[in-house]
Amino acid sequence: MKIKTEAGFTIVEILIAIIVLTVGILGLVTTSALVTRMIARGQRTAVAAEFAAQRFERLRVTGCANQAGGADTLMRGSAWVAINTWTFTDALNSTWRIVVTSQYKTQQNKIKTQTLETSISCRV
Repeated sequence: MKIKTEAGFTIVEILIAIIVLTVGILGLVTTSALVTRMIARGQRTAVAAEFAAQRFERLRVTGCANQAGGADTLMRGSAWVAINTWTFTDALNSTWRIVVTSQYKTQQNKIKTQTLETSISCRV
């Protein structure tokens, strides 16, 4: 009597393994593309937020002496990255309300807006 001692994989097992690996690799590629877009979005938002925060702090320091509204633009080369506009509103009792609105472009050239707001007391 002869005993079979051949070991190995069948073609069906190999095909199933290839399909499973392909699906896994495609999932990783899709996820990495999504993560890359999310990182870029976060960087654009962070740059705009930092630009607005810098303007906001300058306005809080000089706000009691000058309550004029205005705007400034952050440029990279010849393209704008973020635009800040600010307004002062008299909140009475020597208090001013400052609102800084920052606009920035998304990857699809859409405009996003974020707003910072505070009040400063100008009493001596």
